[in-house]
Amino acid sequence: MKVFNYAMRRGFTAPVSLILNCLLPVVLMIVANDYSFMMVNQYGDADAGGGFFTLMLLLMFGAFMMAGSIQADKRDGTTVRILAGPITFRSYLVQNFFAGLVPMIILSFILGGMGLVMYSWTVEFMLAVVLCYILLSATSIGLSFVWSIWFKDKETAMVSFTFAMMLMGFMGGMLLPLGIMPAMLRNIGAVFPAHWASRGMEELLAYGITAQYWLSMAALVLFSAALILYGSRRRIV
Repeated sequence: MKVFNYAMRRGFTAPVSLILNCLLPVVLMIVANDYSFMMVNQYGDADAGGGFFTLMLLLMFGAFMMAGSIQADKRDGTTVRILAGPITFRSYLVQNFFAGLVPMIILSFILGGMGLVMYSWTVEFMLAVVLCYILLSATSIGLSFVWSIWFKDKETAMVSFTFAMMLMGFMGGMLLPLGIMPAMLRNIGAVFPAHWASRGMEELLAYGITAQYWLSMAALVLFSAALILYGSRRRIV
């Protein structure tokens, strides 16, 4: 568990990571009005629920930052020193994965609890929102592993991921509702995990927990597994 504890400390001592993971999402929940966090089917308004998708963008970038310790370890040679000891490469990656995911799970439940108290969510609805946020965070951590392969420099990785996140947010339906996007853009956007997170959230807001919601969650699980497997290649060292 040494790698896990080290990665957790490194993530929370980074100011940007701390702000994105703890401050901004909570502040958004506090200052937003009921309109931003209400269920669409309760009012029949397709513009409702915009706060859910803003939180998605923050969680994506926050999860990437929490998993960024693997990028820093690679840059300063810490990975090589760690793997020279008794820790296996698989254990190193698994501990880094959970070091990034555990804080996002806690944050997702905090946000869900705030929704229960402040916006009168039902427990069932809250758990469905939390599940969507956790799975989206897992895919973002997988993307962090992939970025660690593609980019050696942390600053380059961060700038490129910010651009990629905005592109995924736009194509995936986080910045614009999927229903108003042209069919061609929706089809292209389906190659991004953000599309399935948005699709699942839209389904949840409009109709509740349906088969389409579970299909979207299953797609996020598959994306997470594929990204983590690809990011766990030895070339990351």
